[in-house]
Amino acid sequence: MSLLRVYFLQAIWSSIQQLFSRSIRFPMNLRYVVVLFFPILFTSIGFAAADSLVYSFNFSDTTKYDKSLSYDIDLKSQPGNIILAPGKAKNLASGSIMKAIYAGPFPLNAEQKPDTNKINAEKLHDNNFFTYVEFPVTASNIGSQVKIDLRVVRVVDSIVVIGLGNLASTGYQLRPIAFSYYAGVDTNNMSRIFQEFNNLDSARHVATIPDAQPIRYITFEIDKQHPNNSTVISEFRIFGQGYVVEAAYVSNIDSVGMLPANFANVFLDADIPTGTTVSFEMRTGSKKTYDSTSWSNWSSPIQFLSSPSASEGAQLLTAEPRRFFQYRVSLRTSTLETPKVRSVKFVYQQNLIADSTSARITPDTVDVLTISTLTYSIFAKFSGSSLGIDGVKIQTPSPSSVRNVTVNGVSVAYSHVPSSSEIVIEFAQTVSSTSTIDITFATKLIRHADFPSIISNKSSTWNPQTVDPNRSPGSGGWSVIAAGVPRNPLVDVVIDPNPFTPNNDGRNDITVIDFSVTKIEVPKPLRIKIFDLTGRKIRTIADLMSGVNPYFGDPRKGGSAFLWDGKDDNGKVVRPGVYILQVSLDVDDGGFVVTKSVVVAY
Repeated sequence: MSLLRVYFLQAIWSSIQQLFSRSIRFPMNLRYVVVLFFPILFTSIGFAAADSLVYSFNFSDTTKYDKSLSYDIDLKSQPGNIILAPGKAKNLASGSIMKAIYAGPFPLNAEQKPDTNKINAEKLHDNNFFTYVEFPVTASNIGSQVKIDLRVVRVVDSIVVIGLGNLASTGYQLRPIAFSYYAGVDTNNMSRIFQEFNNLDSARHVATIPDAQPIRYITFEIDKQHPNNSTVISEFRIFGQGYVVEAAYVSNIDSVGMLPANFANVFLDADIPTGTTVSFEMRTGSKKTYDSTSWSNWSSPIQFLSSPSASEGAQLLTAEPRRFFQYRVSLRTSTLETPKVRSVKFVYQQNLIADSTSARITPDTVDVLTISTLTYSIFAKFSGSSLGIDGVKIQTPSPSSVRNVTVNGVSVAYSHVPSSSEIVIEFAQTVSSTSTIDITFATKLIRHADFPSIISNKSSTWNPQTVDPNRSPGSGGWSVIAAGVPRNPLVDVVIDPNPFTPNNDGRNDITVIDFSVTKIEVPKPLRIKIFDLTGRKIRTIADLMSGVNPYFGDPRKGGSAFLWDGKDDNGKVVRPGVYILQVSLDVDDGGFVVTKSVVVAY
């Protein structure tokens, strides 16, 4: 039985209990229904939380949504479903990616340099007929192209190319005189779908595609230019079967009643074909009317790739506790199909872990790639009904080592689970009175970072509660700035222990290779290799694509560094001696290499 069904049945059972407690008399026929239904409930709600509540909304109601924030949805074609708007009704070029390819020279500006304003093909779907792309008149520009990626598969019925019209000085001369359209579902299998030999339309040419087939990529190619004038294109408009690329349904602002809530899991009743996705976001506030000061940002999108994953649900992490909420359901496709969403449900509790929390981290500026000690302070307020805090989880961008934990300045007993991406603290005793919890830890940052956190209670482990950043004057909340810029992308390569003794005696059997990758925009090949003194490679430790990343800290203790166990690629322990460790990163200027010696001893 799904988690949602358990919560939902619990909510029904609680409501029925309330009805009986008020001595409401049921008609005789309804009593039989209730009595028959009770055994089913008793068999399935034994492990549900007693205070679970369920919010549910189905999309057969087509009036209760924010029309100013929603876009490209269709609520009428398939009643009861949100689907993507049909592509026939929309210019598909507006959501595409376009690029101009010149076979000959570029248009030049007054300084005789390429005029970037006239070669930007993204202007060809901006719905502005006064922006354009120009192909200068020369025989060598025949064969120039505009490449179009629709971003999704379509059955394209017609393509409209628009020029600047009939200019008095040049007549029809700026028009593309002869051209072809090529198309395909991938760029390796393109075929001609239309050819125009003599375009007489001064401003607007409509190509009706015979025998239309599913395509994603379109290439417009110039076959003939006027001998005395440039070819100028102002806009493309593309129409066809299928659906728009993406759409969003945004609910009206709603509330969970008079008390704030701790939101738990979200569930969707949806059909999600292969090649489509549905995502869910929520923002919450303390006031009924949205404003940026009393409302949170949208939560990170929860993406569902299949119908079963949507019905199984996912944990919803949004600012809480809050009374008011608004949600956004986003639909996307890369095929000729659309996802369908029938309803949304989420579970929440009004028995809170803490009535309110906020967090601040100090200091808010540290030196880049330097081990720094930070203190994460959580300010928590409680009431008599609060569950209390049994645990704290802090997301960290780098491996961290906890040094101390205090409550109101007094050290307390705790347990800590090592991890490369978070700090997990469990308290020996529940914190249930208004307190300041300080968690001191050491870490090394390679860029600016946020440290969001959640709190938990043992009786409600399935529903942690998020913590707000403290944005009081003079405080940066939970953000930390890493000051300084390293000169090289490979920083602080350290081997420890060195020498090491891989003899299986349990002491110094493995060495840790610790460093950081910085200053790269996209992932690059990273390799770590071991050589003997003759230059022969004996072991490849790593061969992967790496972005900016702090590879430091023993991974056996929650770090993310690399290990060498003293063995070669065949699994044999190497002989005692000096070996060469090489860490290399392929970057745009040819690469960067750090070489160090490592000693194996027995």
